[in-house]
Amino acid sequence: MTEELYANSPSGLHLRRDLEFAALKREQKRRAGRSSKCPVCVLAAIVILSIILLIFALTVLRTRSLDVELTSVTFKNLRYGVEKSPSFNATMVLEMTIKNMNFGQFEFENGLAYVKHRGVTVGKKTIGHGFVDARETMKLNLTVDVRSNNKPSDTDLSSDIGSGMLELSSYAKFRGTLRSVKIIEKIKSAELNCTMTLNLASGKSKDLRCK
Repeated sequence: MTEELYANSPSGLHLRRDLEFAALKREQKRRAGRSSKCPVCVLAAIVILSIILLIFALTVLRTRSLDVELTSVTFKNLRYGVEKSPSFNATMVLEMTIKNMNFGQFEFENGLAYVKHRGVTVGKKTIGHGFVDARETMKLNLTVDVRSNNKPSDTDLSSDIGSGMLELSSYAKFRGTLRSVKIIEKIKSAELNCTMTLNLASGKSKDLRCK
Protein backbone atom coordinates (compact mmCIF):
# COMPACT_ATOMS: atom_id res chain seq x y z
CA MET A 1 0.00 0.00 0.00
CA THR A 2 2.86 2.31 0.86
CA GLU A 3 4.55 1.52 -2.45
CA GLU A 4 1.38 2.36 -4.40
CA LEU A 5 1.05 5.67 -2.55
CA TYR A 6 4.68 6.48 -3.35
CA ALA A 7 4.24 5.58 -7.01
CA ASN A 8 1.24 7.88 -7.25
CA SER A 9 2.94 10.68 -5.37
CA PRO A 10 4.52 13.62 -7.26
CA SER A 11 7.99 12.26 -6.53
CA GLY A 12 7.06 8.81 -7.78
CA LEU A 13 5.48 10.17 -10.94
CA HIS A 14 8.57 12.25 -11.63
CA LEU A 15 10.88 9.25 -11.17
CA ARG A 16 8.75 7.09 -13.44
CA ARG A 17 8.81 9.74 -16.15
CA ASP A 18 12.58 9.95 -15.85
CA LEU A 19 12.89 6.21 -16.26
CA GLU A 20 10.55 6.19 -19.26
CA PHE A 21 12.44 9.09 -20.81
CA ALA A 22 15.78 7.32 -20.26
CA ALA A 23 14.38 4.15 -21.85
CA LEU A 24 13.08 6.17 -24.81
CA LYS A 25 16.49 7.80 -25.24
CA ARG A 26 18.21 4.42 -25.27
CA GLU A 27 15.78 3.13 -27.90
CA GLN A 28 16.33 6.23 -30.04
CA LYS A 29 20.11 5.82 -29.78
CA ARG A 30 19.83 2.13 -30.71
CA ARG A 31 17.72 2.94 -33.78
CA ALA A 32 20.04 5.80 -34.73
CA GLY A 33 23.01 3.43 -34.48
CA ARG A 34 21.30 0.95 -36.78
CA SER A 35 20.35 3.63 -39.30
CA SER A 36 23.90 5.05 -39.29
CA LYS A 37 25.34 1.60 -39.99
CA CYS A 38 23.11 1.00 -43.05
CA PRO A 39 24.96 3.39 -45.43
CA VAL A 40 28.30 1.89 -44.31
CA CYS A 41 27.02 -1.63 -45.02
CA VAL A 42 25.74 -0.60 -48.44
CA LEU A 43 29.04 1.09 -49.29
CA ALA A 44 31.02 -1.97 -48.16
CA ALA A 45 28.80 -4.25 -50.27
CA ILE A 46 29.32 -2.02 -53.33
CA VAL A 47 33.11 -2.07 -52.83
CA ILE A 48 33.19 -5.88 -52.46
CA LEU A 49 30.97 -6.35 -55.53
CA SER A 50 33.21 -3.99 -57.55
CA ILE A 51 36.29 -5.98 -56.56
CA ILE A 52 34.61 -9.26 -57.56
CA LEU A 53 33.56 -7.81 -60.94
CA LEU A 54 37.09 -6.47 -61.53
CA ILE A 55 38.66 -9.84 -60.78
CA PHE A 56 36.11 -11.51 -63.08
CA ALA A 57 36.91 -9.07 -65.89
CA LEU A 58 40.68 -9.48 -65.50
CA THR A 59 40.58 -13.27 -65.41
CA VAL A 60 37.55 -14.76 -67.11
CA LEU A 61 36.73 -12.07 -69.68
CA ARG A 62 40.31 -11.15 -70.56
CA THR A 63 41.41 -12.76 -73.84
CA ARG A 64 44.93 -14.04 -74.34
CA SER A 65 46.78 -14.97 -77.49
CA LEU A 66 46.80 -18.60 -78.53
CA ASP A 67 50.14 -20.36 -78.54
CA VAL A 68 51.00 -22.67 -81.46
CA GLU A 69 54.12 -24.83 -81.24
CA LEU A 70 55.71 -27.21 -83.72
CA THR A 71 56.89 -30.17 -81.66
CA SER A 72 58.36 -32.42 -84.37
CA VAL A 73 58.76 -32.86 -88.12
CA THR A 74 59.17 -36.14 -89.99
CA PHE A 75 59.55 -36.95 -93.69
CA LYS A 76 58.23 -40.02 -95.49
CA ASN A 77 58.71 -41.34 -99.05
CA LEU A 78 61.57 -38.93 -99.73
CA ARG A 79 62.86 -38.90 -103.30
CA TYR A 80 65.35 -36.52 -104.89
CA GLY A 81 67.76 -36.29 -107.79
CA VAL A 82 69.64 -34.01 -110.20
CA GLU A 83 70.10 -36.23 -113.26
CA LYS A 84 67.65 -34.62 -115.70
CA SER A 85 66.57 -31.71 -113.52
CA PRO A 86 66.87 -30.99 -109.80
CA SER A 87 63.82 -32.30 -107.96
CA PHE A 88 62.61 -33.64 -104.67
CA ASN A 89 59.30 -34.79 -103.23
CA ALA A 90 58.21 -36.17 -99.90
CA THR A 91 55.36 -36.42 -97.43
CA MET A 92 55.93 -34.05 -94.53
CA VAL A 93 54.25 -34.72 -91.19
CA LEU A 94 54.03 -31.76 -88.83
CA GLU A 95 53.18 -32.46 -85.20
CA MET A 96 52.01 -29.33 -83.40
CA THR A 97 50.09 -28.16 -80.36
CA ILE A 98 47.61 -25.32 -79.90
CA LYS A 99 47.43 -24.01 -76.34
CA ASN A 100 44.33 -22.08 -75.31
CA MET A 101 44.75 -20.34 -71.93
CA ASN A 102 41.43 -18.49 -72.18
CA PHE A 103 38.24 -19.21 -70.22
CA GLY A 104 36.44 -19.95 -73.45
CA GLN A 105 36.48 -22.36 -76.38
CA PHE A 106 38.45 -21.51 -79.52
CA GLU A 107 36.86 -22.78 -82.74
CA PHE A 108 38.84 -22.51 -85.97
CA GLU A 109 38.28 -23.41 -89.63
CA ASN A 110 39.65 -22.83 -93.13
CA GLY A 111 43.26 -22.43 -92.00
CA LEU A 112 46.24 -22.83 -94.32
CA ALA A 113 49.69 -24.31 -94.05
CA TYR A 114 52.58 -23.69 -96.45
CA VAL A 115 55.99 -25.25 -96.95
CA LYS A 116 58.58 -23.23 -98.87
CA HIS A 117 62.08 -23.67 -100.24
CA ARG A 118 63.98 -20.43 -100.79
CA GLY A 119 60.70 -18.50 -100.81
CA VAL A 120 59.03 -20.80 -103.37
CA THR A 121 55.97 -22.72 -102.23
CA VAL A 122 56.56 -26.47 -102.55
CA GLY A 123 53.62 -27.66 -100.47
CA LYS A 124 50.24 -26.40 -99.33
CA LYS A 125 47.55 -27.85 -97.07
CA THR A 126 44.11 -26.69 -95.97
CA ILE A 127 43.48 -26.98 -92.25
CA GLY A 128 39.96 -28.15 -91.55
CA HIS A 129 37.54 -27.39 -88.76
CA GLY A 130 38.51 -27.93 -85.14
CA PHE A 131 38.24 -26.52 -81.64
CA VAL A 132 40.30 -26.20 -78.48
CA ASP A 133 38.46 -26.26 -75.16
CA ALA A 134 39.02 -23.61 -72.50
CA ARG A 135 42.30 -23.92 -70.62
CA GLU A 136 43.29 -26.92 -72.76
CA THR A 137 46.02 -27.88 -75.24
CA MET A 138 45.17 -29.71 -78.45
CA LYS A 139 47.60 -31.91 -80.40
CA LEU A 140 47.36 -31.80 -84.17
CA ASN A 141 49.08 -33.81 -86.91
CA LEU A 142 49.23 -32.14 -90.30
CA THR A 143 50.36 -34.02 -93.43
CA VAL A 144 51.65 -31.97 -96.36
CA ASP A 145 52.88 -33.29 -99.71
CA VAL A 146 55.95 -31.30 -100.76
CA ARG A 147 57.21 -31.25 -104.34
CA SER A 148 59.74 -29.09 -106.14
CA ASN A 149 58.84 -27.21 -109.30
CA ASN A 150 61.25 -29.33 -111.43
CA LYS A 151 62.79 -26.43 -113.30
CA PRO A 152 66.00 -27.47 -115.13
CA SER A 153 67.42 -23.99 -114.64
CA ASP A 154 66.90 -24.01 -110.87
CA THR A 155 70.55 -23.74 -109.91
CA ASP A 156 69.79 -23.03 -106.25
CA LEU A 157 67.83 -26.26 -105.87
CA SER A 158 70.52 -28.16 -107.76
CA SER A 159 73.18 -26.75 -105.45
CA ASP A 160 71.16 -27.57 -102.32
CA ILE A 161 70.47 -31.14 -103.43
CA GLY A 162 74.15 -31.54 -104.31
CA SER A 163 75.10 -30.43 -100.79
CA GLY A 164 72.64 -32.92 -99.30
CA MET A 165 70.88 -30.24 -97.28
CA LEU A 166 67.60 -28.47 -98.03
CA GLU A 167 66.52 -25.34 -96.17
CA LEU A 168 62.75 -25.42 -95.70
CA SER A 169 60.32 -23.10 -93.99
CA SER A 170 56.81 -23.88 -92.75
CA TYR A 171 53.98 -21.50 -92.02
CA ALA A 172 50.53 -22.22 -90.59
CA LYS A 173 47.69 -19.94 -89.55
CA PHE A 174 44.63 -20.79 -87.49
CA ARG A 175 41.76 -18.31 -87.52
CA GLY A 176 38.52 -18.66 -85.63
CA THR A 177 36.20 -17.50 -82.86
CA LEU A 178 36.91 -17.39 -79.15
CA ARG A 179 33.78 -17.67 -77.02
CA SER A 180 34.23 -16.58 -73.40
CA VAL A 181 31.60 -17.90 -70.94
CA LYS A 182 29.13 -18.03 -73.85
CA ILE A 183 28.76 -14.24 -73.68
CA ILE A 184 31.65 -12.62 -75.52
CA GLU A 185 32.81 -13.67 -79.00
CA LYS A 186 36.07 -12.45 -80.49
CA ILE A 187 37.86 -13.27 -83.72
CA LYS A 188 41.32 -14.61 -82.87
CA SER A 189 44.18 -16.01 -84.93
CA ALA A 190 47.31 -17.98 -84.15
CA GLU A 191 50.34 -18.34 -86.41
CA LEU A 192 53.28 -20.69 -86.69
CA ASN A 193 56.46 -19.76 -88.58
CA CYS A 194 59.40 -22.17 -88.51
CA THR A 195 62.55 -23.01 -90.46
CA MET A 196 64.48 -26.27 -90.60
CA THR A 197 67.14 -28.15 -92.51
CA LEU A 198 66.33 -31.44 -94.23
CA ASN A 199 69.20 -33.93 -94.39
CA LEU A 200 68.58 -35.76 -97.65
CA ALA A 201 70.82 -38.69 -96.74
CA SER A 202 69.08 -39.49 -93.45
CA GLY A 203 65.66 -38.11 -94.35
CA LYS A 204 65.51 -36.27 -91.03
CA SER A 205 65.21 -32.60 -90.15
CA LYS A 206 67.46 -30.64 -87.84
CA ASP A 207 67.98 -27.07 -86.62
CA LEU A 208 64.26 -26.50 -86.10
CA ARG A 209 63.69 -22.85 -85.26
CA CYS A 210 60.33 -21.16 -84.71
CA LYS A 211 59.27 -17.60 -84.03
